[in-house]
Amino acid sequence: MLLSLFAMLALAPAALAAGPAGVSVEVEGLSETKVPLTHLTTTTAPVIKDGEHSCSGTSALGALELATAGNWSGPWSSSFNQYEIYSIMGESHVFDAESKANYYWSFWLNYKEASVGACGAELQQGDRVLFFPACFGEACPPPATPLGIEAPVSANTGEAVTVAVSQYNSEGIASPAANATVAGGGTSVTTDLQGHATMRFSGDGTYTLHASGSNEGPPAVRSETTICVHEGNDGACGTSAPAGSSTVPTGSSTTSHPYTGAFALVAHSTAVSEGKVYSPGSAPRLLTGSVIAHSDVTSISLELRRSFKGRCSAYNATRERFVKARCGTGSPFKVASGGTSFSYLLPAKLAPGRYVLDISSTDAAGNHAALARGSTRTVFYVR
Repeated sequence: MLLSLFAMLALAPAALAAGPAGVSVEVEGLSETKVPLTHLTTTTAPVIKDGEHSCSGTSALGALELATAGNWSGPWSSSFNQYEIYSIMGESHVFDAESKANYYWSFWLNYKEASVGACGAELQQGDRVLFFPACFGEACPPPATPLGIEAPVSANTGEAVTVAVSQYNSEGIASPAANATVAGGGTSVTTDLQGHATMRFSGDGTYTLHASGSNEGPPAVRSETTICVHEGNDGACGTSAPAGSSTVPTGSSTTSHPYTGAFALVAHSTAVSEGKVYSPGSAPRLLTGSVIAHSDVTSISLELRRSFKGRCSAYNATRERFVKARCGTGSPFKVASGGTSFSYLLPAKLAPGRYVLDISSTDAAGNHAALARGSTRTVFYVR
């Protein structure tokens, strides 16, 4: 952990400045949430804390600056060429290599321990930034890793809603979080062995769902998400209000237009994991995933490509086999016309090679899920 911390700092800043992007930021302290899950759009305004040095406003540090309204501090490190983060929202953790239980702010990006510092991590649309205290030293408790919670973007009052909780390791590989607690909207449930639980909400509104780990399970960093609950087509949560209605959507501005902002449509694979290496015969034949949208999902398609020893092929659903293809190109095939999940059974086990699985989805509002590594695009290997 100490090596990865200094490697992370030493590599920053490594990326070229990107444009503004819709991202989310969350900061979990030792005993409380310091910054709840916050959706924001980064800006090009540089972050300058000491009047001399700066980081890009489109970096993870730029996102932290916006999410905390500047309520973080730390000196500039000439050795690492970036700001060190000592304090966030009044909670301080100053790294001291001599301490036997030394806490510092750990930075994770898209549920994976970041390989660059927050100043050097240029964000892309849909990225999720997380900071939480980690510990280094012989007196430290067992290390905690983040939870992730998935839920539909919206639901009807009284509707059974399935939520899923996963726990991630430092490489971003998820496993079901059994016996985790999910609380919000006046209700609390416990996940099953697959990390799933069912919730119902009795009133409309936007609720924050908090996930926390089991006392019997591995130490976990809390996580949260939001769900918008509506009563049919009442104009809330991106639904269309009845003709002549002047209903104001709960917790939003006075508009009934379909939601088209950041995170309007999110999809990811649940069958294969980003960067994972499967042994021959162990890669899943059943391709599954989930889609979350503000409006009804109208189409879900997959594209599966393979490369091996310099040769490329793509899965053809009509012929039900891989066929020769130009590298980087494939043949999308539709797997669902709606719903919040999908599955497709491949006719045979996957042969050795490097695979790229892309998920394409659209909703009734005309939103399209953007391609993003680790969510709508998953790269995995069979060796």
